[in-house]
Amino acid sequence: MKKIDFKVLLPNVITLSGLCFGLSSIRFSLEADFNLAVLCILIAGICDVLDGMLARHLQSESDLGAQLDSLSDFLSFGIAPGILVYMSIFNQSSGIGAFACLIFIIFSCLRLALYNVKLESSKANNTEPDSFFTGIPTPVGAILILLPLTHSFMGYSWAFDNLNFVAGYIILISGLLTSRIPTFSIKRRKLLIKSRLVFLILFFLIALSIINFIWLSINVLAIIYLLTIPFSILAWYSNLNKIN
Repeated sequence: MKKIDFKVLLPNVITLSGLCFGLSSIRFSLEADFNLAVLCILIAGICDVLDGMLARHLQSESDLGAQLDSLSDFLSFGIAPGILVYMSIFNQSSGIGAFACLIFIIFSCLRLALYNVKLESSKANNTEPDSFFTGIPTPVGAILILLPLTHSFMGYSWAFDNLNFVAGYIILISGLLTSRIPTFSIKRRKLLIKSRLVFLILFFLIALSIINFIWLSINVLAIIYLLTIPFSILAWYSNLNKIN
């Protein structure tokens, strides 16, 4: 009997846990429990970070894990947030809202497919994956389209009075998913913080702020990410000039 390789199994269990949280988010959206629906997507995001980190640390990356990860990402960061925004902000009654959410789900699928093709090409050519993503990753896209909803959790209900604007915003984010804009890939870039102690302290401080001020922290982190895009473009062009 073949032994179970726990080094391969553990990252996949975390991936499937993320998938379960994505499914739970859809359930809570249908039950109009929107706070829990958003929290499930955030937890799925944590699982998405952990499974990849663990697989690389254990050197147990596998084709099965890659396929599970893509499936989990599409459900948790494509389908789940699309349904959540439609059920909450658009309240199932806006035609333009339904179109915008559908576009986001479709573009999330395209984004993941394009990423997988690029990753397979790197493997076939025996080259290292780029230190940059092409376009914004699907988990980031999910967080960005949820920002108007998180504003309502903080008492700002502007989104419900500006449905066309929110729909346009979602379509814009959808376009960024499959755009050619280079963005930093945290998975492939070396951490600037060399000291593990300093890293752990910063990690726990950020985690503590998110726990105590979750909706505000999400908005701040999203803004910080958007501000990094111009720097990622400059860094990409700088790397390109060095190669040439």
